[in-house]
Amino acid sequence: MNLYSGPDYLMHFKYSGMLNVTFVTFMYGLAIPLLFPIAFTYFVVLYIVEKLCLTYYFKKPPMYDEKLNESVIGTLKWAPVFMMIFGYWIMGNR
Repeated sequence: MNLYSGPDYLMHFKYSGMLNVTFVTFMYGLAIPLLFPIAFTYFVVLYIVEKLCLTYYFKKPPMYDEKLNESVIGTLKWAPVFMMIFGYWIMGNR
């Protein structure tokens, strides 16, 4: 079995990377504002790479249902909450 056989190549790792960058940026972005442009660059590069892979590399559509997407979106809803909590702690700790 070839690991590079289609667009479903380790999609869960791509989602985990996106969640990691998002949550770290939201949690510590008020203390380290440089994280916001870094996260923006990460997402732009990821978008371009995925677009190019869909255009030139992948042959079959992914075999995923909506459960993975709904799970990630449900998890992402907590990022602003963590930003408010950590922001209050960071800005009030002087």
